[in-house]
Amino acid sequence: MAQVSEIVQDIQYVLAPAVMVSSSALLLLGFQNKFSNLASRFRVLNQEKRSLSGKKGKENKEEIRMKNLDKQIGNLMSRGRYVKNAIILAYAAIVCFTGTSILIFLNVYGAPGLHHLVISVFLLGLFCILVGSVFIIFETNLFYRTLVLEKES
Repeated sequence: MAQVSEIVQDIQYVLAPAVMVSSSALLLLGFQNKFSNLASRFRVLNQEKRSLSGKKGKENKEEIRMKNLDKQIGNLMSRGRYVKNAIILAYAAIVCFTGTSILIFLNVYGAPGLHHLVISVFLLGLFCILVGSVFIIFETNLFYRTLVLEKES
């Protein structure tokens, strides 16, 4: 009976990183939603810019709006890069956490002595989530600056 409890405990160790996979997937869902919204906003602003740039004899307020659109579109591109990086890092974290589960399994049932590798891969996944979150902080700050620009036009 002791062997069954050891097997159950081993399975729990292997599945523990799955909690981090779920957490990363939830973050990823939010990041991808944000990315989709940025793409939609980019298309709208770019269409407005094309409409204004094709117009002959623009008024002063239309020239001001064109400059504002240029700044906003630039900000959207920067925001898109931040979110893209966060998405890539969230996927990398999922790979690391899944790899951690596999390494724990291998450590228990095949190749003992992988403790340092298990810890390193798990920490790499945590680092990916940390850096991805920092990118989202930068993106949020840039989002606010874009809102200020929109208010000015």
